[in-house]
Amino acid sequence: MKLTEISKYEAQTGQLVEWTLHPTTVATAAEAAPDARQPSFVQDAHVKTTAFLRGVGLEAPTWLATAFDVAGALDFDAMEATLVAWIARHETLRSELRLTGEHLERFTLSADDVSLERTIVDDFSDGAELVRYLEERFDQATDPLRWPAYLFVTVAREDGFTVYLAFDHTNVDGYSMAQIAHEIQELYAAAVAGRPAQLVDAGSYVDFSQIERDAADDLDEDHAAVARWREFVETCGGELPRFPLDLGIAPGEYPRQNGGCEWLMSPQDADAFDAACKAMGGNFAAGVMAAASAAAYELGDEPVYRTVLPFHTRSDLQWLTSLGWYIGLGPFEIDTARAASFEQLVGMARHAARASKPVAQVPFPKAFSLLEGIIRPLSVMSYIDARTVPGAPQWTEWNAHAFGKVSYGDEVYMWLNRTLEGLYVTYRYPGTEIADRNVAAYIERVRDIMTSVAKTGTYPFAGDFGRERLAA
Repeated sequence: MKLTEISKYEAQTGQLVEWTLHPTTVATAAEAAPDARQPSFVQDAHVKTTAFLRGVGLEAPTWLATAFDVAGALDFDAMEATLVAWIARHETLRSELRLTGEHLERFTLSADDVSLERTIVDDFSDGAELVRYLEERFDQATDPLRWPAYLFVTVAREDGFTVYLAFDHTNVDGYSMAQIAHEIQELYAAAVAGRPAQLVDAGSYVDFSQIERDAADDLDEDHAAVARWREFVETCGGELPRFPLDLGIAPGEYPRQNGGCEWLMSPQDADAFDAACKAMGGNFAAGVMAAASAAAYELGDEPVYRTVLPFHTRSDLQWLTSLGWYIGLGPFEIDTARAASFEQLVGMARHAARASKPVAQVPFPKAFSLLEGIIRPLSVMSYIDARTVPGAPQWTEWNAHAFGKVSYGDEVYMWLNRTLEGLYVTYRYPGTEIADRNVAAYIERVRDIMTSVAKTGTYPFAGDFGRERLAA
């Protein structure tokens, strides 16, 4: 499964049907009593940021979606039962967040009150036209200031159909998206066969959000995580770190974003890279960050590499199969110039990631609210090993894809994902000519470094300290 942009997806055509919550369900939700469980910190920040941007005239959709194929003719009744059961399974899909002024309040619908309405839209014969329609509809239907902020679509052919599910970020994260194909396939197969679905129970992200709130009640500016963020921000000149190469934007600019998705390694090379990093006393993730820091040093002359790392916050087994936004952020810092070799850089990266992880378990919007000024991530580097996600062995058979959309921003995000098909990177960045060149050059250097490690067991790197030693 690749995370890419839907505009680059080769859609199969057919009859398009939209599946939405029935008007009676929406009306019932509108009359629901308030839910005392509070939104998560990231939900709160996301909804309020969307409202702020809209207030200054900027429409910036930020949705995630997935698509996958199902064999056989579409059974409308079975699909309706599937989607109703899936919404019942994940409470976050039945929970509305309403913003009144600066106050965000939750309203949650009972699973028994969920019903769907299906609308036959059109028969599409042109794939590009279909993709344009889907992107426009996802933009409209995933508005976090309206509920529900998601849309389900099927595109049916005689021998099979494609399922599309799109959500505002308040309901999902990347790991959630990776699990959806397996769950829908199993629920649909069970509905067709008239048997119970074989799925592990899933916890409620709504419950998690309140647990997170309760745990952060006594968080203050003296907390260790807040102190670490303060120190990190101060070393970056009062903001979080930027991408190590020039992006061609002036301070305060908020340009449209460009993006891409590229394969970096085959499964065999990824295995070899993994083995080499373990032989150095690290692991695959540490090797990725060592390569990222070496590339920043060699191309951007950055003696210290700083970025922000995402970590999942699925701290209990019940959250592993739960749909939600289970992501924390932690500061990552390597004194690259002090490394005498790539092997040493891998060790430094592993140590830095370990130090970052406990900080990421503290909700970053809460931690940032205790720091002076407006602080947000400007450079994020993520690595996920998705090979053990339920359904991963079938992703190729299902033609499973994930899509993301962020329209504007001055930040650079890179997601490196290891699947059974190899390692790929998805990235987005400010859409300038300079950024086009420098982001491409950076990714190419990271690929070269990792390929060298896979092929030879190492990479000929030496920071300033190493060069001084060699000169002596």
